[in-house]
Amino acid sequence: MLNAQVKTSLRKKTIRAVFLLHRWLGITLGLMMCVWCLSGFVMLWKAWPQPDETRVNLAHERIQIDTATILPPLAKSCRSFRILMVGSIPVLQVASKTGSSKSFDLRTGQDLSLSPQALAGVAAGYADLPRDAARFEGLRDHDQWILNTRNHRSGFYRYALNNPQKTLVYLSPATGDVVQATTRTTRFWSWVGAIPHWLYPSLLKRHQSLWADTLIVFSGAGIFLTIMGLWIGWQRLGAGRRLSPYRSIHRLHHMAGLCFGLMLLSWITTGFLSMNPAGLFEPGPAPGWIDRLNRPVTSSELQPLVSTLRAHPEARFRSVTLGTWGDTAFLAVVDDAGKYRTLDQTLSPVSLTAETLRPGLSRAGIATTIAVLDHDDSYYFSTRHLKRTFPVMRVTGADGTRLYLDMHNGAQLRVVEAGARETRWFIYGPHDLDFFRWLRAPFARLLIILPLLLGVSTICLAGFCLGVARLRITTTRGLRRRRDRSRASS
Repeated sequence: MLNAQVKTSLRKKTIRAVFLLHRWLGITLGLMMCVWCLSGFVMLWKAWPQPDETRVNLAHERIQIDTATILPPLAKSCRSFRILMVGSIPVLQVASKTGSSKSFDLRTGQDLSLSPQALAGVAAGYADLPRDAARFEGLRDHDQWILNTRNHRSGFYRYALNNPQKTLVYLSPATGDVVQATTRTTRFWSWVGAIPHWLYPSLLKRHQSLWADTLIVFSGAGIFLTIMGLWIGWQRLGAGRRLSPYRSIHRLHHMAGLCFGLMLLSWITTGFLSMNPAGLFEPGPAPGWIDRLNRPVTSSELQPLVSTLRAHPEARFRSVTLGTWGDTAFLAVVDDAGKYRTLDQTLSPVSLTAETLRPGLSRAGIATTIAVLDHDDSYYFSTRHLKRTFPVMRVTGADGTRLYLDMHNGAQLRVVEAGARETRWFIYGPHDLDFFRWLRAPFARLLIILPLLLGVSTICLAGFCLGVARLRITTTRGLRRRRDRSRASS
């Protein structure tokens, strides 16, 4: 009998402790949970700022090689060579096998350091403005808008453009290309969307480990809070004469939690896992066959290209890149429309096809299957945040790794190895609800994702209001007790 009483007492204390922990953890995390939900509404339609690809391609002047050129001493083989104009200077950019880039002045063959003054015209050209419309604002490595841009730790030149949109443009000192651009409008939507949703304020995000740990702690606590809320909700279901024993906003919180609580748990859990806690979803290295897919370009292939460009001043190219597709050398050129075209070294059109890629695969002993895609597949697809390029060539290795190649310029667009496949189905698919092509359509956002987000937001907003009310009551009671004790002691 006594043992049963002890068990009953312990059960009651445990339940009360869970209720109190849920209440006070909700008061602590309520505002953060509301911010995640409300910023999610913005992110359904407003993505993180990205530069316009066509404007990026048109930012450089047309190539003009009017004088004799001097090629610098080069390694026997490189990943690619690129020729473009920086102001009035014809520039050769050499991409090494490791991916680093180095620039040379083709007039002298000397190393070229791309100065802010030289790149001001490129910054202004991005918005089709005169050179003096770009005001240099320094080398930035921890600016708010570049913290998730590749190689930002090396620093980018920032320019403010004198246009109605108040555009900010960031250029890479290594390549002279525009790597980021924002306008007054895109910055506003980011401050109410992506920045609060990802906890992206630069003061925190610049400290990568601290930022990741902060998100892991907050989202981990949110998982615990949601699980407790679900348990309490089911425990209180039907406790009394009605379906919910609560009233007013408390009932709204209870019923919304029963209806949408699992969706909230899914979203916050996948957000937690996206931060790769304890290295659970560490991406693996790209397989070696990807590096053997294309042969290197050689320095002996560069001189004929320079001679061809000098002999054809009527060619209206903004950029020319000499690369390889399997064993075949080709040119990826940017024309006056800002679009890529593929040419051979005589400037005649050429197509990048599976047939021209297969000999290189055979030479390297790479067992793959090749497919040409003109629409989304399960791992390469357009979203509201990212517009994908089509057609692409999908090369699938024997290990299951998928490599997507741009058929307009030969660039590697995406590598999907085993780790990326896991995160696709276990993290980003449930978080973004984009498992199927029709789920990524605009109507799905209105008819499926928006109602779910409304339901989840109702849970968090009602819970936050309850937490504020409880905190106010507790504070009032505490002040009253202090006042009563003070009167009694006097």
